[in-house]
Amino acid sequence: MFSDSSPRRERTSIGRWFGGNRRRQRGSGKLPTRHAVSVTLRPERHYFELSWLDRGWRAFYSRCVWPLVSHIRRPGRFARQVIALSDELTELSEAEFQQHLLTIRQRLMKEGITQATLIPAFAAVREAAGRSVGMRHHHTQIRASWIMVHGMVAEMATGEGKTLACTLASATAALAGVKVHVVTTNDYLAERDCEEMVPLFEYLGIAARALTNDFELPERQKIYQADIIYTSNNELVFDYLKDMLVLGSHKDTVDLYRESIKGGSGAMTSRLMHQGLVFAIVDEADSVFIDESRTPLVISGGDLPQADTDEFLLQMMALAESLQEDVHYRLDLPFRRVILLQEGRDAVESLSDSDDAGMSWHQRARSEELLVQALSALYLYHRDKHYIVGTDPKEADDADEDTKPKVMIVDDYTGRLAADRSWEGGLHQLIELKEGCETTKPQKTLAKISYQQFFRKYFYLSGMTGTAREVKDEFYGVYGLLVSKVPLLRKTRRRLLNYRVLPTLEEKEQTVILAVQESIAAGRAVLIGTATVEQSERLADKLLQAEVPFELLTAKQDADEAGIVARAGETGRVTLATSMAGRGTDIKLTPETREAGGLHVIITELQDASRIDRQLEGRSARQGDPGSIEYVLSFEDPLIQVYGRGIYRFGTPLFFLPVIGGWAGRRLQRYCQWKLERKHARERRMTQKTDEREKNMLAFLGDGKWG
Repeated sequence: MFSDSSPRRERTSIGRWFGGNRRRQRGSGKLPTRHAVSVTLRPERHYFELSWLDRGWRAFYSRCVWPLVSHIRRPGRFARQVIALSDELTELSEAEFQQHLLTIRQRLMKEGITQATLIPAFAAVREAAGRSVGMRHHHTQIRASWIMVHGMVAEMATGEGKTLACTLASATAALAGVKVHVVTTNDYLAERDCEEMVPLFEYLGIAARALTNDFELPERQKIYQADIIYTSNNELVFDYLKDMLVLGSHKDTVDLYRESIKGGSGAMTSRLMHQGLVFAIVDEADSVFIDESRTPLVISGGDLPQADTDEFLLQMMALAESLQEDVHYRLDLPFRRVILLQEGRDAVESLSDSDDAGMSWHQRARSEELLVQALSALYLYHRDKHYIVGTDPKEADDADEDTKPKVMIVDDYTGRLAADRSWEGGLHQLIELKEGCETTKPQKTLAKISYQQFFRKYFYLSGMTGTAREVKDEFYGVYGLLVSKVPLLRKTRRRLLNYRVLPTLEEKEQTVILAVQESIAAGRAVLIGTATVEQSERLADKLLQAEVPFELLTAKQDADEAGIVARAGETGRVTLATSMAGRGTDIKLTPETREAGGLHVIITELQDASRIDRQLEGRSARQGDPGSIEYVLSFEDPLIQVYGRGIYRFGTPLFFLPVIGGWAGRRLQRYCQWKLERKHARERRMTQKTDEREKNMLAFLGDGKWG
């Protein structure tokens, strides 16, 4: 329940040696237990902050101890016991099996989830899945659910059936009375996964619902009453922040009970949604916990007085356009920032002192800061890469002819629109002026929280993903989640055909066209992966010129995402997509395509993290199907131009040598990607430190119940 949540140090086992009390750690084998939940009780874990000693111990344990422990502690024997018991249940009639399910539920409600109840519960759910959806969990899926129910991240290869795998953990917890949130990266995946598994949950007598952006408050409140909720991370966290705004300072259970007793339509409890944070299973855990955690989530509202008028912003834009690079300013592309030189500062002072400018004292004080933002808007933020200009798809159905286009941010990692986000410090308004859009009013921050802080509020946390090994230390260091790898059900048939780094973009695009034509001539399906909307549209023009039919899936063209994905496995089908197609996309192959060699994936540019490249690779050769991948990159790719320009210029002859040139080009690409990953890791650490600093400050001021 809500109580004073001022920062407190969580001690690991090493902390006990130095005089502290040992506290429960996630990933230690602790199984989920039932908590009483309601909008008034709202159970959640205390906020905690790790000491430097705890951080060091976690790093040591994750790197040195856990690899040894994980080899010993394998759930293979557990999986065999579950399958053996489940096979016995197939002989039961429907009436007998329903009685058995009732017995399992009663036992779970009485004894909770223990090692003794886990095997019969998993076996019953497995048999129920066979009777309701026609699929029984195989041994690798049982292992994955065992890992998740023990509070760890299951690294399960793409195409191994994570949607079905997590139902063992979620259904067992729900049968034991534990409220479960199954969290994924977007509404499409949440709705799809819930729809596929609802027959199983209904058969078990479990209420499961999908929460998407389409629902209003009354419907959301009903959905949150369900036993299992499928939703996206954004919906879940924003609803939590909305509840915080409703609660204000009344966060204690006593306060909420007093408000509920008052009754009436205006009662505080009638506007709350969340009922508690007990057990979360996070699909695509690395995307949610790592990629999305660079910036906190913010709810804004109440338009602020616009001190920066459009005339003042236009003055700054005009000044920025008149300045010269390396004379007035310098672009630091690796860190994506503008450094204003002395000549640039002098130019700002000259404009501020000019009587024609007519600046107020506030504008004079802010002019230098806003000039940097204007230069950033012009040279660091590019249309169809960092944002698009158009109508918000959520508003498209209600839009009239007078609806004006607006600037919408594109998420770097998912490739999807983040239309509700906006840049701060006047940057968003400057980009709107740059694109000729109507400027939006700046809004004040009403509530904010980081993903690191929110997900650590769950009593029990687990996840699954196909790409965890690169960030396993961060999983444990920040969230206390150990990573355990699940073996493949069938040996992979994926082949790496080529890994080429070509001199120019033009050569790269021509090579891609030839590779596509060769694959479709063989009767295969082709998926072309790009990094940005701009590159997708550029390649689309080349495909049109070559008269190659294709379908485009980007942040601009995502209305028929499900249909495009459903057709992507057909013979001769070419799909051109950004990283939107890299996660949760199950491309079903037709028999003809499978016979011809399966899906061929062509990666034309490295993504912001090698994990995303591996996700894109995982679209082919799923569940024993044939498939292949091919990398076609160039030295003119933005990644090289930003992070490896100096190395490339210095070692140009080396990259074109017949023997080691290809190897050197590949190493340069991966080195630049590694530098970008380090930059993003620093941003995540900074977000976490800022979070802790604000928490400590508010606790010092006496507002220990904040957030």
